Amino acid sequence: MVKERMSGAAGVRRATGAHPHTADPLRQEPPVPDRPAPDQPSTGPIPVEEAPLDPRAIARASLDAARNVSLWWTSSGIVVATVVALVVGTRAGAFVLAGVALVCAVVRAVLPSPGPVAISVRAKALDVAVLVLLGAGLAVLAQILPR
Repeated sequence: MVKERMSGAAGVRRATGAHPHTADPLRQEPPVPDRPAPDQPSTGPIPVEEAPLDPRAIARASLDAARNVSLWWTSSGIVVATVVALVVGTRAGAFVLAGVALVCAVVRAVLPSPGPVAISVRAKALDVAVLVLLGAGLAVLAQILPR
């Protein structure tokens, strides 16, 4: 059997600072600077994937989502596919929806990262693969639908 430590504070850890780079007063480690010192040369702009997240910027962006063009285009494509499915038929609506997914895949593949908000969810290659598979799958399923 594994011998457990018998103390009254089992599973309790000492709280750390709110910021991951704050100094621990018991260990007396120097804090890690967030930015290079003025005498150190900068290596250039930080890639988007490595940029720190700012909750306030994310909140502002979510409030401005109604003004984002990619959300309007994607939503419009889905609405058009729904109207076509109701007016013309299910098969035609499914083909329109497959076309919307394939157009989104092309747009995501062509535009530079981070890309349009409505279709940029994961890495570019994964987004394109998912959208292509979705469009192709919808087209195949639409083809086998009864008329």
